[in-house]
Amino acid sequence: MPKLDYRNIEQAPERCGGQPVVGGTRIRVATILGCYRQGMSVEEIVQQYPLLRPADVHDALAYAYDHLAEIEADLAADEESTVKARHAGEAP
Repeated sequence: MPKLDYRNIEQAPERCGGQPVVGGTRIRVATILGCYRQGMSVEEIVQQYPLLRPADVHDALAYAYDHLAEIEADLAADEESTVKARHAGEAP
């Protein structure tokens, strides 16, 4: 069985905190997975992020599902950051 090639996915420490992104963009794999899980189709994701091609979205989803624990951790960190930011503005 051939090895999957995530040719459109890059991961570099200096870009987006080292999280995997679509090559040549700052669009994170976790963002694409989040959109997909919210019910967006590949076409809708491409409309939302015009820098993406359908192949980019498919590669990102393949990467996400093959590295689910890593991407789930990224999504959880996003949610935690959002909650902390909301609470930082509230008075005790």
